[in-house]
Amino acid sequence: MNLQKREIVPIFGFAINVPEWFQDREFLEWLNNPDNWVFTWHQKGEQAGDWSDVVVCVDPGLSGDGSESDMPKAIWDEIVGLCAKHFSPSSGSHIHVRLTNLC
Repeated sequence: MNLQKREIVPIFGFAINVPEWFQDREFLEWLNNPDNWVFTWHQKGEQAGDWSDVVVCVDPGLSGDGSESDMPKAIWDEIVGLCAKHFSPSSGSHIHVRLTNLC
């Protein structure tokens, strides 16, 4: 395979450790929803553990859109707000935010 012909696009992102979110009933219901195809290592139906990381993608224009904008509103709004503190609106790639559950 010739990797020189592949398009490589840098992405922006960060990780935040938010064990309190993984204890939040609404967040856990969202995370465990079998119709939810969120990017995670979490085992659906289980309690959240150290390996329950979740990756969400926020619209680079910081409009509040994103792949997981259906999660509890207060948590999603905080994620978008953190993105707005660290990134300027753009038309580039989505901002990747990894949520960790390390106590």
